[in-house]
Amino acid sequence: MGLFSSLKGFAIVFFTRIGKVIAHLIFWMGLLNVGIGILVGFGTDSLENNRAAASLLLRASTSGEAIDNALMYMGFALVLGILCEISSRMNKPDNQA
Repeated sequence: MGLFSSLKGFAIVFFTRIGKVIAHLIFWMGLLNVGIGILVGFGTDSLENNRAAASLLLRASTSGEAIDNALMYMGFALVLGILCEISSRMNKPDNQA
């Protein structure tokens, strides 16, 4: 029984750490896409150039669509990070009185 409970604790900590890493990667890539989307949106002079630059750099039809998708990914990363933080707090022993 002791070996199983220690392996269970290791698995929870492992997946919590992996979840935090994934949340960070998704968040920072989303932030990068928002920045590129803003640069494409303000840096192009016509809608045709906007669509061409967005399809080339952001894999979206327009810069606005790319920004919307990136913000959605950033929200998902935020929720995943919060859940991982809750998981890590629940697995720590109580340090209170």
